[in-house]
Amino acid sequence: MDFYFYFSLVLCVGLLEPVDHVTAQAPETLKLVHLLYRHGDRTPVQLYPNDPYQDRSNWPVSWGQLLNEGKQRHFVLGQFVRDRYEGFLSDSYDPDEIVVRSTDVDRTLMSAQSHLAGLFPPTEDETWNPSLKWQPIPVHTRPRAEDYILTVEATCPLFDKLQDEFEQSQLIRDIIKDNKDLFEYLSVHSGNNVTRIVQLEYIYDVLFIESRLNKTLPDWTVGVFPDQMKNLSDFSFAMKAYTHEMQRLKGGPLVKEIVSHYKDHVQAKLVPSTRKVFMYSAHDTTIAVFLSALQIFNNIQPPYSSLVMVELHQAVNTSDYYVQVLYKNVTDVNARAYEPYLLTIPGCTPLCPLDEFVQLTASVISDDVKKECNMDSPPVSDILTLGNKFQRPKQFY
Repeated sequence: MDFYFYFSLVLCVGLLEPVDHVTAQAPETLKLVHLLYRHGDRTPVQLYPNDPYQDRSNWPVSWGQLLNEGKQRHFVLGQFVRDRYEGFLSDSYDPDEIVVRSTDVDRTLMSAQSHLAGLFPPTEDETWNPSLKWQPIPVHTRPRAEDYILTVEATCPLFDKLQDEFEQSQLIRDIIKDNKDLFEYLSVHSGNNVTRIVQLEYIYDVLFIESRLNKTLPDWTVGVFPDQMKNLSDFSFAMKAYTHEMQRLKGGPLVKEIVSHYKDHVQAKLVPSTRKVFMYSAHDTTIAVFLSALQIFNNIQPPYSSLVMVELHQAVNTSDYYVQVLYKNVTDVNARAYEPYLLTIPGCTPLCPLDEFVQLTASVISDDVKKECNMDSPPVSDILTLGNKFQRPKQFY
């Protein structure tokens, strides 16, 4: 199948359409890949005051740590990546071919290691312990306060200001007012004074994890979890980068890195020149702000081990490059069998010409995000009219 026939096939595929035929084309046209994923299943980061499972003995590991289910889920996802990029990735681990970065959090570091165990089982030459089918592969990280690429927690006074502004907006006040009874109900039964959407999301997260681990939920949760809470909980992830300015500060740095890598590849400046994969182990919030910056976030919390694949393809026998974004958001531990969804950047085609991709993403890329983060206000060119800035999300119509 030549590239142009492949290209016409992809053009026929709409937003969120499975693209199993793309897999077979990866070795032929694929040049560079960026993989961004959320960590696997974990324990709650923090329980609510009235939670019946407060005692640490109720949990296999401590707070916010990766569960065995999370390790298995990422191991299988690593096998999926191996299957998908068979013929593109070498059979054995090559440090010049793939580089892995994680946020400085136990569960993301462990997820990366579990993922790599599935992706790169040791070959005969790499086997250093006959009884252990595993090999150490480096995972790089940096402190959260300094990690502008993968964490929303990086120090950014301007973002904090914009986020506070958004939370005080009429949109958010109206949503909270419309759900006043739910917030009051949760406050009474959880023991927290729930006045913000993010507080509801924290409680939802705890109940979600406890239900997945077959723990009996309190009677008061019947009727509110998940039904009444889910839309609001999901919306809290859209809130992380709801405006263009917020997307620029939190999703933009990763977009900038990807665009920079693609430009370097096309200009034969990528170091090392044999690099094929950039892998990022991060969080649901990371995926949310990144997809928001690309204007393709579905406003639903990215599930455990969800995976975004940003691929650079080159047309066969031409100098034309295209960008393809895929999203694998199936959480089943047998996710190896499920294909990703093809996402379309607004204003482009599913297989987006690189020049257009660069142009369409330029407005969310900052020349110096650290400098911009310390501004008192956004750059004048990025200020939007407040009256039109905060649009009511569709799930609340």
